[in-house]
Amino acid sequence: IKEVAWRTPSLIAEHLVEGELRELTNTLNEWRGALRRWYAWLAVLEGFSDEDAWALQWEFVESIAFQCLFYPSATRDRFTFVATNTLHQVRMAIDATYPDCLASDPKPGKENKLRFLPRKEAEAQLEAIAAGLDGGTEFIAWVLSIDEDDYLGRTSNFRNLASHAIAPRLTIGYTNMVVRHVVPATKMVQQPDGTFQDEPIPGKQQVSYGFGGTDPLQLRAVFEANLVEFEKASACFHAYADTLNKALATLPRN
Repeated sequence: IKEVAWRTPSLIAEHLVEGELRELTNTLNEWRGALRRWYAWLAVLEGFSDEDAWALQWEFVESIAFQCLFYPSATRDRFTFVATNTLHQVRMAIDATYPDCLASDPKPGKENKLRFLPRKEAEAQLEAIAAGLDGGTEFIAWVLSIDEDDYLGRTSNFRNLASHAIAPRLTIGYTNMVVRHVVPATKMVQQPDGTFQDEPIPGKQQVSYGFGGTDPLQLRAVFEANLVEFEKASACFHAYADTLNKALATLPRN
């Protein structure tokens, strides 16, 4: 990093690339540390009665689990943010005509306001920047594997619900007992044999209420799901480091 002839003033580029790589490393180390504590507590809780285990879980474990359950989504977005900034600098150093412009740059008149693209747009931008870089395709595939439907299903979409609605509880207790759905509208239509049958009304919707209930998440099951996401993130980190190292090896030296 320090040897490259960056197009951006070298001191600025070095601190950007190196500093954000360090923060990405810190994120994964923090997540790993939280997983280790969570794993240790699982063994501890199994030695207590249900009532005492719930009290210990509430006091000491739920905050760790809550933190870990947020890491997959946050880490996926952080990979995108860091790699976009760094690989953009790489592309600029490769090609003197490559514009110093990102889709996430603020609009005119709002220069002091940070602008974050929706995830799909941000990842599409990163994919375009990484295109052609040795290892870039593999790195992007790892980014897109984190926090996907398999994990959302195993955790009952905990992170999204905790951020925007009511998340499932851990170990005991049900949430979302009444569920509101918007469904295709129907009407009762008499059949030739005199019976009636519910049939859809094309192009119309109606609201339906019903009793549902979201089951509590079991700590060990969601720990195992979260650990899988950490392992994906770890592989993603190594793919990113490999892509960056290969790109740096091709850049002109100062």
